[in-house]
Amino acid sequence: YFAAYLRTPPRQYSSADTTRLSLVHFCLQALDILGCLPGDGPETCGEVGSGDVYIDRGPIVEWIYSLQTLPVRSVDEASERIRGGGFKGGTYLGPIDDGDGGNGASHPRHPYDHSHLAMTYVAICSLRALGDDLSRVDAEAVLGTIRSLQREDGSFDAVSATADGGSDLEEGEARDLRFMYTAIATWYLLTRAGCSGGPATKEIDAEGDDRTIRTINIEAATEYIISCMAYDGSLALTPHGREGHGGSTLCGVASLRLMGVLDEVAHRLDGWKCDLVYWCVSRQYPLPSDRRDRGGEGKSAFEYDGYAGAGMQGRPNKLEDTCYSYWIGGTLHLLGESRLLNGQALREYVLSCQSPYGGFGKTVGAMPDLLHSYYSLAWLSLSNEGGCCDDELHAPGEDDAETIESIGRLRELDCALGIAKR
Repeated sequence: YFAAYLRTPPRQYSSADTTRLSLVHFCLQALDILGCLPGDGPETCGEVGSGDVYIDRGPIVEWIYSLQTLPVRSVDEASERIRGGGFKGGTYLGPIDDGDGGNGASHPRHPYDHSHLAMTYVAICSLRALGDDLSRVDAEAVLGTIRSLQREDGSFDAVSATADGGSDLEEGEARDLRFMYTAIATWYLLTRAGCSGGPATKEIDAEGDDRTIRTINIEAATEYIISCMAYDGSLALTPHGREGHGGSTLCGVASLRLMGVLDEVAHRLDGWKCDLVYWCVSRQYPLPSDRRDRGGEGKSAFEYDGYAGAGMQGRPNKLEDTCYSYWIGGTLHLLGESRLLNGQALREYVLSCQSPYGGFGKTVGAMPDLLHSYYSLAWLSLSNEGGCCDDELHAPGEDDAETIESIGRLRELDCALGIAKR
């Protein structure tokens, strides 16, 4: 499924052309978790079971690098602000820049042909999964752009919207915890995660840790995340009274973890962690009463009259959805509280959403898509850790040994970064 979509996605994905890089990201990260990407040598095949998965790494790496955008300095040169460094989501606005900063006559830069924080994050993650050393990433430009995109309140704009370094975004537009997370994760990958093999990053590190730390204002970013906290402990996308949501909660908690301040914030805000854990656990649909005690029934956790329950919802009064297995389950994992979930029942729900085509849908019977397929696998990988599936009361039957074994073979996930550990 993932290898086929990586080569030729169906026409239904044509509307996602502006973010095509994210589709590549989902495919590559899923194949990485499955352990079937090619190794670091010249081979083009990975393995799954007894078969080969053909993935030609070289052309994919070159295509990703072709999406790297050239930075421009701000109008005020004295400020030394760099804008536009990073990656864009696809070639929908024409070819890459011709090297003259967008002022040449051959390929003048389109006003909206700019880098995007989310696309920069998925580009770095994808290159990392493919075994690239990131030596061609203009890390100084990426980190400088991240620094220039941070606002005084700690939040981050998603894009440098115009070629001259300005921005025509409306106030508050494209600035929320999603872009906080992608900025922090990119910063972490380029300065803290052992990805400093490239000359550009080494040059930055040679200046000393202080310079890389100053790439972002950690204190302001932390306060912005705190301002997004809802009354029930969850995190909203934006500050001051918005409703909490599973996706934004994971983005905020993971950002705090990557900045190294999660424990400090939990200690400073008395009761917040308990409220958040309670909110997360409450997002799991309860098992129907006739399934809470299967004593003597002989039914396995993965087969019970065709019904799958106990999935996760993203917020109160919403339906189950496989992606929230990761968003909510991952939050509990980062908080060290995965054991409080009914992990076996959540596994059952996610597995029941797998289609005959190989991917996962958002609900039982839904057609699969790349986002839900990847985050379903991400949760299944996490379910091997933290004791969330150690509950003997809800343990699977002997008939499920093959399923349990296959889940156990998934590669370990770095939950804070949202990618397989390396």
